[in-house]
Amino acid sequence: MAINKSGKVLPKGIIWIEKKQLYMGRFQYQNATYTKYGKNWRKLEKELQDLRYEVEHGLRGKGDSTSLNEWFDVWLNAYKRRVIKDSTYVRYKYLYEHYIQGKLGRRRISNIKQIIIQKLINELAENNYSTSTIRDIYDVLHSIFNLAIQNESLVRNPCNGIVLPKTKEKERRVLTIEEERILLEYAENRLCESLIKVALGTGMRAGELLGLTWQDINFETNEINVDKTLVYIRDIKNGKYGFKFQTPKTKAGIRVIPMQRNVKEALKKQKEQLDLLKNSTRNWEYAEGFEGLVFLNRTGKPRQGIDFRNDLKRIEQAINKDRKKESVETREAYTPIEHFHPHSLRHTFATRCFEAGIEAKVVQNYLGHASISMTLDLYTHVSQKKAKMEMDKLQKLYGEDNIRNNVELRKLNL
Repeated sequence: MAINKSGKVLPKGIIWIEKKQLYMGRFQYQNATYTKYGKNWRKLEKELQDLRYEVEHGLRGKGDSTSLNEWFDVWLNAYKRRVIKDSTYVRYKYLYEHYIQGKLGRRRISNIKQIIIQKLINELAENNYSTSTIRDIYDVLHSIFNLAIQNESLVRNPCNGIVLPKTKEKERRVLTIEEERILLEYAENRLCESLIKVALGTGMRAGELLGLTWQDINFETNEINVDKTLVYIRDIKNGKYGFKFQTPKTKAGIRVIPMQRNVKEALKKQKEQLDLLKNSTRNWEYAEGFEGLVFLNRTGKPRQGIDFRNDLKRIEQAINKDRKKESVETREAYTPIEHFHPHSLRHTFATRCFEAGIEAKVVQNYLGHASISMTLDLYTHVSQKKAKMEMDKLQKLYGEDNIRNNVELRKLNL
């Protein structure tokens, strides 16, 4: 028989913990122990009764004292770390720390209800985060709570039934044919010239381009083998940043891309340029394990994605500088070229493919998309334009000349 700090008898299942200066309530159900603490034993008794009801009626598991921060650590390091790439690990950690931790991290997982998550999702949408970012955050939360269910800490996932709002996606930047010509003109004789030509001629992702090795290129069959990507990330074990090869995100990312003539010429020029740099640069030194890379910096080291972005940024600035100068001389309105980035070159390649009438399934293989719907969803603007052009062909069958000819034929038959 337990008594409180005043000597009064406490209800069954509740005791006074002198060391903690708190009351503790505890009960067992189906070989699991449930515990709650409180300063007021009457309030604790009511909470314990509510908890018992929820447990017995399948409304709550045994994870009532675990915070989301604690469970995220278990989810990421005890379960996910063994089966995901380092870049995915970093991505999950980033999403949680930037979008979830501050809002929900200290809450007990058993106290996070559907409405709380819905409010978080709605808030992200109101702050104009993209649909894909919101979906990624939702997927992380859903997976975290699913693990809690598997471990019998929860009985239902509070993410179930969440409505994911569609936000306005940024329009994909595609260079016009004229802009392509200008880009290549300004890229001439720069270190990034061949990189840009290969990007525009293959649609490869930045990481795939920067991870390309000479062994991946077959000048006899005119093919490029894509089976890896180069990333620059923090090592999970030692915390230091460095380069690392990774396999593509999906099996579809492993592919063979036919090599166009201009791509072949660009790669041969790149080889000549590297040989020249190697022989003329005093501090040239390959990075161990990355000696065979096609695209290196001026000292023989691998290039980061930010290097590629900066290459394009410098070209963009050079174009706009000349346009501004020309506008002053001609007294015409200054029209800067719209900002473009490495992924713009991938979008541009795909757009040119569609404009040339290449089938969507073939374009999907070029891009390494896991599904054809992904390819079509990304380039609906081209598909719609092409659909209109095809309809125009049909319209010609019903043009004025044809109608006139049909009338004349009917008169002759009469």
